[in-house]
Amino acid sequence: MYPHLKAAELSHALLEKLIRPGQTVIDATAGKGHDTLFLAQQVQKEGKVYAFDVQEEALAYTRQLLAAHGLLEQTELIRDSHVFLRRYVQEPVSAAIYNLGYLPGGDKKIITAADTTLASLRECMELLAPGGVIAVVVYPGHPGGEQEAACVEAYLGNLAAPPWYVFSWKRVNHKVPAPYLLMVEKQNCR
Repeated sequence: MYPHLKAAELSHALLEKLIRPGQTVIDATAGKGHDTLFLAQQVQKEGKVYAFDVQEEALAYTRQLLAAHGLLEQTELIRDSHVFLRRYVQEPVSAAIYNLGYLPGGDKKIITAADTTLASLRECMELLAPGGVIAVVVYPGHPGGEQEAACVEAYLGNLAAPPWYVFSWKRVNHKVPAPYLLMVEKQNCR
């Protein structure tokens, strides 16, 4: 189907079909800004993107990328941990992206961790509107990544269905731990 599709690209392909102009969304890990840019393009000028990162360097990359595309207006860049997203976001959100690990090209000692990622996911799930989705791109191949991946997958795998549905996209025939995607959907109960 998608023989060379990366987990982050797959998250965008799936979310593109779900996010609409005017919605509120979250990039829990802004990094170099690619997910934030994608979200801003989807919600357009009428929508709102909250983008979090603990590193000013990451937010600078993101700010520059958004400015180059004329998409700063609908984006709030927040230098804080995604653990505190409820301090900044009160309204229901339609979608969120977590791209775990470390800032590409940055300090590999600054990484996301299981405890903060799980706390943030819980907060995000409380904000998620019915029919909303959370994409979690997991990187088990770096120090600390395998433990975080196992914890996140175990937590999400134990959510009650309904209202939660969790899907996984993994490459299973790879010797090195490859990045993979977990999608969490909150059932739209009508």
